[in-house]
Amino acid sequence: MTTTSFDHAEAEVHRLIKDYTGILPRPRLGLLTEASAMLDDQLTHESRQAKVRDLHALTGRLGVLLAYTYQDLGRTDDGARHAHLAGQHAELAGHDELRVHAKTVHANILFWDEQPTAALNLVEPELPAAPAARQAGLLYNQARALAAIGDRDGALEALTRAQEYVDRAPVDSLWGGTSFEWRPASGLLLAASTHVRLGNGTAAADLAEQCLVAYQSRPRGEKPSNADVRALLELIAARVLTEDLDAAEEALRPVCALEPERRTERLVRRVEFVARTVAASRFAKTPEARGLLEQTRDFTSQALRHSR
Repeated sequence: MTTTSFDHAEAEVHRLIKDYTGILPRPRLGLLTEASAMLDDQLTHESRQAKVRDLHALTGRLGVLLAYTYQDLGRTDDGARHAHLAGQHAELAGHDELRVHAKTVHANILFWDEQPTAALNLVEPELPAAPAARQAGLLYNQARALAAIGDRDGALEALTRAQEYVDRAPVDSLWGGTSFEWRPASGLLLAASTHVRLGNGTAAADLAEQCLVAYQSRPRGEKPSNADVRALLELIAARVLTEDLDAAEEALRPVCALEPERRTERLVRRVEFVARTVAASRFAKTPEARGLLEQTRDFTSQALRHSR
């Protein structure tokens, strides 16, 4: 492999990372697949160990993008597989921070596929030795999964430990300031989601509002895809728990205004969770609750999973 071909591959991966949130999932998958084939070809023909490691690191980064894109398209198994492969490439590259990040991505995909225990089984073994920059993400994912399986004390303890690492973790060096970089807002979102699952509506609403403000203050390329909408969905669930259905309906309006091609599976799963939260509330049979449920059904009926 020539230096020129490696430089081209590296530039292409960095471009895809930078432009990720601005490309719709279906065309994005095509671009990522092409880049993946290019890297596989270069790995096949490269013999210099330093370059091989560099190629594995690039392939690991690209694998994270593929994992989330497949999840967006409703192909959870493919998303989980690519997250696992990304971790393997990171390990071959000797890049522990990337390997742990890929493990966290894998856990997140499993969590939204209603597999919180499987998510826990991925993140908990990493906690004793993970790099400081990845501890907060692991702990927040642990907290949310523990809350989902009913371990209240464990979830609250994990949240406390995660907050300690948010303050201590070094600047994320993996993604160059792009949407994949860990930021405190990501922790706020996961903490809000944890408190929703613990039934702490007031705490969840406060965290979700902080998260929303943090995300809205950043340019699109510096925050996760549909970040504002995800924060709103946690806020909606929190408002239902605090029995403020008017505020929940107000927060749902901008969610339902999202174009169908941007209604990814990651959002659909969150909307479905909101619907279950409404249905389980003591107001489930009121006109206000029925209105919320109708809007969630409309959202999912026009989601990306139904398009061709």
